[in-house]
Amino acid sequence: MTKNGITFENGNRAVVITASRDPSAKAILDALEIASPRAVILLFGGAAGLEDSRKTRLATLFAEGVIPVAAELGALIIDGGTQSGVMAMMGEAVAQSLTTIQLLGIAPEGKITNPEIAGASNIPEGAFLEPNHSHFVLVKSNDWGGETTTMLELARAFKAQTVAILVNGGAIAGDEALQSARNGWPLLVIEGSGRFADEV
Repeated sequence: MTKNGITFENGNRAVVITASRDPSAKAILDALEIASPRAVILLFGGAAGLEDSRKTRLATLFAEGVIPVAAELGALIIDGGTQSGVMAMMGEAVAQSLTTIQLLGIAPEGKITNPEIAGASNIPEGAFLEPNHSHFVLVKSNDWGGETTTMLELARAFKAQTVAILVNGGAIAGDEALQSARNGWPLLVIEGSGRFADEV
């Protein structure tokens, strides 16, 4: 397990932990040095096929609904951490907020295209890290979904009240939602956001 920092063009500097699937959740949490949150909000899903009007409504939901609640509860928000779909929307909502929100992104290292992480590698179906996150955990995996187990273990390790939000999403988000329900966490499904969220 290694710990580094990354500075984005917007000036935000984030902590980056790179971990195999072996380290305990506690070891990763210790390395992250995140103050114990009073609650955890898990965000699953994507934004594929969303019309602009729906994206606008989702952005408003995050900015005027999720962020104020997270601030009031002292909650940590955990998502997939990339500059795409609902993760990008959540990052933008955090950036526009007047309060400090801790935003932890968990992603497979082998899919991240930032030069500081990927070097000169050509990564198929890769994505950049979202630049408004405060922390990242990059799991040693070359596959989307390779981070899911670590994400759920970390959420459990915080030992805080946890709620999951499903927006749009495909098979991976569906699995994450199922695992959340098995953990006994309330699952909020955003109706009308498309794909898996509308099939539940």
